[in-house]
Amino acid sequence: MEIRNKRNYKKVVIAVVVIAIIAALVTGIWIIAHRNENSNTPKSSDSTVPSESQDNKQTDDSDDDKGSSGEDDSDKEQSDETTTPDDDPTNGGKTPPRYEGGPVQNSETLTGAINGMSVVGDNLSIRVTINQYINDENGRCDLTLTSPNGATYEYWSDLILNPQTTSCYGWDIPLSDFGGSISGHWTAQVVVTGDNRTGTFTREVDL
Repeated sequence: MEIRNKRNYKKVVIAVVVIAIIAALVTGIWIIAHRNENSNTPKSSDSTVPSESQDNKQTDDSDDDKGSSGEDDSDKEQSDETTTPDDDPTNGGKTPPRYEGGPVQNSETLTGAINGMSVVGDNLSIRVTINQYINDENGRCDLTLTSPNGATYEYWSDLILNPQTTSCYGWDIPLSDFGGSISGHWTAQVVVTGDNRTGTFTREVDL
């Protein structure tokens, strides 16, 4: 009887050990499988695929940049003031400003102004602009200067045609022509003739 009980005890121990080993193996397999499943699942924070809204935002930003520095804006940066070289040496080689006073081309008399009268270096410089376009090769400008002491000096010049107006060729009169000091009140009168019309312009200047 004692031998049979020992054998039964051994069988029970072996059965318990086998069950424990099986349970440990099952547990280990489940843990490993669970870890592999977690490692294969991507985390939302690791995603590197840009969303559609981000792509649209980048496109909009690039369009805005193009609008702020594209060709359209560069076209707007062109200068509003342009000068055209002309044959007029009395205006620094530039076309005088066009007359903006209205339709005067067909007026009976010539209109304009003595728009420059000053001492430049050793010369008295005088410039005249006529508002009309005078197409007359015989046209001319006659200048009469009256000095502070009443003395008069006479000069003349040809006309220079501009796109819509006319200019006198201008005068650069040596100060030596006036025989001494020129300080005081001067009067300049210019009579312009051309196209069977005449205009008289006057200016007074203290030199």
